[in-house]
Amino acid sequence: MTAEAMTWPRWLPRVLALRRMCPCCKSVQFKPAETRSYDVLLGLFFLRPVRCKFCWRRYYWISLRGAE
Repeated sequence: MTAEAMTWPRWLPRVLALRRMCPCCKSVQFKPAETRSYDVLLGLFFLRPVRCKFCWRRYYWISLRGAE
């Protein structure tokens, strides 16, 4: 199996756990993302939605503080 064949499923949220850097464009600038219905459930696991300011991809990162 090649790396091209392995893609991340679109329905599964992408979590930036250790590095807060966009894996696509290598940017470190993010802004809070719009909330979706399942974000309340993911918030119980301390996951906060963010969006990259340059490529507009949506990610989650672990935050023990409340939403900013």
